[in-house]
Amino acid sequence: MTHCSPSERVCHVCREGEGDFVYMYETVLQDLGVTFPLDRFTAEVLRLVGVAPSQLHPNGWAALQAFKVVCAALTLAPSAPVFLSHYTIRVGKKVGWVSLAPLPNTSLFTAYTASYKGFKDRFLKIRALAEGSLCTDGQPMPLYWRLPLKASVTQKSRLSREEKVTLQLLDELP
Repeated sequence: MTHCSPSERVCHVCREGEGDFVYMYETVLQDLGVTFPLDRFTAEVLRLVGVAPSQLHPNGWAALQAFKVVCAALTLAPSAPVFLSHYTIRVGKKVGWVSLAPLPNTSLFTAYTASYKGFKDRFLKIRALAEGSLCTDGQPMPLYWRLPLKASVTQKSRLSREEKVTLQLLDELP
């Protein structure tokens, strides 16, 4: 993990001959406790949405982390399709940050009273060690900025039976 130079931008890709890496906002690591390698659930959410870790707005990271805490408290395995069935994907018009917007009447968490500010200039470059991976399941995931794959939520009809049970349990929470 290294601090970035003033000439680097979070949306840059690797240069020729440079190994793969991801950019990540310092606040997501420090304030929200996100660690690398990313766990299977987190990597799966990024894959399904089709975005690099730095492309997801910190509020989206907060929702991901909160979802993992709720699932752990209820002894449920966090599921990316179940998580994404509560959100729609919004892409910022100016730059392309991706936000997870809660769907009406399905929000798991109270909306944030304040959005993260001032995070955009404080980012780090993270590389996997030796032959390691940036996610625990070792599967490829988006590393660099691109257009998201999905603009809508996971359809509940496509959830497995176990995921439907989990979704129902979460939806019944106060």
